[in-house]
Amino acid sequence: MPETLSVAVVGGGIAGLATAFDLEREAEARGLPLRVTVFEAAPAVGGNLRTIRDGDFQLEEGPNGFLDSEPATLRLVERVGLGDALQRSEDATRHRFLLIDGKVQEMPMSPPAFLRSGTLSWPGKLRVATELLRPPRRDLGRAAEDPATDETVYDFGVRRLGREFAENFLDPMVKGVFGGDARRLSLASAFPRMVELERDHGGLFRALFKLQRERKRSGAGEASPGPSGVLHSFRGGMVELPRAVAAALRGEVLTGAPVTALRRGPEGWTVAADGREHGPFAAVVNTAPAHAAAGHLDDAELTGLLAGIPYAPMAVIVLAYPRAAVDHPLSGFGMLNPTRAGRRLLGVLWSSSIFTGRAPRDRVLLRCMAGGAADPDILDLDDDALRRICLEELTPLYGLHGEPERSWIVRWPRAIAQYRPGHLARLAAVSRRLAEHPGLFLTGSSYRGIAVNHCVAEAERTAAAVLDHLGAAAPARTRRDD
Repeated sequence: MPETLSVAVVGGGIAGLATAFDLEREAEARGLPLRVTVFEAAPAVGGNLRTIRDGDFQLEEGPNGFLDSEPATLRLVERVGLGDALQRSEDATRHRFLLIDGKVQEMPMSPPAFLRSGTLSWPGKLRVATELLRPPRRDLGRAAEDPATDETVYDFGVRRLGREFAENFLDPMVKGVFGGDARRLSLASAFPRMVELERDHGGLFRALFKLQRERKRSGAGEASPGPSGVLHSFRGGMVELPRAVAAALRGEVLTGAPVTALRRGPEGWTVAADGREHGPFAAVVNTAPAHAAAGHLDDAELTGLLAGIPYAPMAVIVLAYPRAAVDHPLSGFGMLNPTRAGRRLLGVLWSSSIFTGRAPRDRVLLRCMAGGAADPDILDLDDDALRRICLEELTPLYGLHGEPERSWIVRWPRAIAQYRPGHLARLAAVSRRLAEHPGLFLTGSSYRGIAVNHCVAEAERTAAAVLDHLGAAAPARTRRDD
């Protein structure tokens, strides 16, 4: 009978839990006896997926939901028995807004709406139309090999669609997704789809026209250059997902067990956590944030590479108002602020409009986001100062009457990884160093995507790679045992 192999997973966020779950499920399918142990530093699993339930209010500290366009996430949801708990966002959330020229203006989602919209001037609209005439770059898709070709999101937008579009649309989009600065974020790392469209089709509009024709022939819906799908959460909030995955695991989940070191010896890997040594393990999957993973190994080069991935801080300020005390209809997803608007808030999600049940019917929730890569000092402010920023910026826009009746404030000193230019080349260097540490794997939001969908999809790929490694190593162990 084959020996039972042990694998350690560092981190009990969704990346670590999904990896542990996929390891167990795929090992069973391959007939490989496997025992997985998860180490989580916090008292409870979940990582950034945290939900606050306070009386009749429910709000998210971290991600607000996930798009239903990633099969890996939908598979995981069904396999852990959460299919019936899924909650689809309200149809009104298809409407998204920008703060342009001091006014809350709806983001156009079709060519006619774009022409009517006041989000760009007529010269700006004409510049966008010339995208069809812009030749593609010849060095697209080489950012991992040649960091000098790694274009920022802002530079890409200026080159293909014009400066006004980059400042009014791409800049706030980067804030809303990454809390980042479009002028300092790698397009190839953060939005690889944009690089693919230009490389494969010669431009964005050419790609959209071609994809639209293909989708019409196949009977599919509208094509889009960005992420597709409908936003979903769970009736009990996003925390339901990590809790359900942890409950479905057969292996041990150790909470309150911060990992301090990973060491490889003759018998395998040992994990130093909660004051003692665990192991040996045939493999270790480290899903901790890169800055934490950097402290786990005695490898100066790898430590430097991981520690060099920056994170943006974020303050989340949630305000509860009586519906009658807010003049704005709040019929939509929320509002993002371009840098040129000169506001400290990155944007506001209209949480009670996105999912039902987040607040009583006669109340609204406004989830304000402040800080990010361009405003790292935001966390130095006290709670009253953060609330005051929200009220000063939102009262004239939304017609707020008085103070909020409730508020919640969450501080994230290192909220979201920032994929700076050169990030893909950094990952290539990390991979080369990992070759010197057989059995060690890295995954999570620090590397190839920050969203829940990215983490879950990468978890499937990582689990398969770990099992391939264990399968290749098994014959050697068998020969030694014989």
